[in-house]
Amino acid sequence: MANTIQFKRRQAGNAGAPAALKSGEVAHNEVDDTLYIGKGDDGSGNATAIVPLAGAGGFVARVGSQTIDGAKTFSSVPKSSKDASAGTDLVRKSQFDAGLAGKAAAAHGHAISEVSGLQATLDGKAANGHTHGIADVTGLQSALIAKAPLTSPALTGTPTAPTATGGTNTTQLATTAFVQSALAGFGAGDMLKSAYDADNDGKVDAAEVADSVPWAGITGKPSTFAPAAHSHAISQVSGLQAAIDAKAGLASPAFTGTPSAPTATSGTNTTQIASTAFVQAAIAALIDAAPGALNTLNELAAALGDDPNFATTVTNGLAGKLAASSNLADLPNKGTARSNLGLGSLATQAANAVAITGGSITGISLDGGTF
Repeated sequence: MANTIQFKRRQAGNAGAPAALKSGEVAHNEVDDTLYIGKGDDGSGNATAIVPLAGAGGFVARVGSQTIDGAKTFSSVPKSSKDASAGTDLVRKSQFDAGLAGKAAAAHGHAISEVSGLQATLDGKAANGHTHGIADVTGLQSALIAKAPLTSPALTGTPTAPTATGGTNTTQLATTAFVQSALAGFGAGDMLKSAYDADNDGKVDAAEVADSVPWAGITGKPSTFAPAAHSHAISQVSGLQAAIDAKAGLASPAFTGTPSAPTATSGTNTTQIASTAFVQAAIAALIDAAPGALNTLNELAAALGDDPNFATTVTNGLAGKLAASSNLADLPNKGTARSNLGLGSLATQAANAVAITGGSITGISLDGGTF
């Protein structure tokens, strides 16, 4: 048998809304054929207003006066049997046409003198042919100042220019790239300036000595020179001490700058120097692509709650949990569990034999009665 749900209703008597309704409660008055609903809530479940939901109160009535609010769209042009009289009344087409009858046609003209102030406004406008000084153009002077002159420009910042073809020998500007390319053509050379021109005067030291004692001015010089065994102190060899000082000793060297060494094979465990690449490879192998939040021992410890007995803690915690496969059959006290969930005795009743004593079922009303 199907269930029947009835709204609160009035079949005869007075038209209009019921005196009171619950919030969200619906009532139908068959006298004025209007459906009402309780709107708002006073905090106790009672509606604070009763509004028409459908019927004559919710739609435009065919007779009588009504106030209609909001934008309305008509599928056909609405008609009126009366002319507008108040400022907010709709105007009929016939009334509108009559009002336009004495107005000027849409296409018409006016002399300049018929337009107030137009002649004076036009007289104040500039003629088509006129000129302006640089000062009359906003920002022009500052824009010109920011440009370089053609004669002896004093460029700032980092000026650039097209790079000329190698070997160009004209007045074209040379870029740094053109200069570096030209210098590269000379080759690296086989002399160190610091070793052969110690006083940095642009002339080889040996040439300076030869210039001061011309060979022709030396008398009694032998025709041949037999090599003789001799030695020199480090200080007698120009630049040798500085070169030695720049070298590292074999015992406990103190390197500076960025020393480098060959990278040992992964897994090497000897006295061979370890490069940064060797260290990074060893660290990468240790963390084995672990995510950034878990790639250090401290992060792993934090993830385990800094618990040295984490496995025991987890095992003990799981021991107190219900088994998913038991579907709550392993609850130690089912009655207490139902009470904690707010189910009460209703949860243990059969679906075809539910008994409710006292209380209410929120949101269900089978028969609203009459008003």
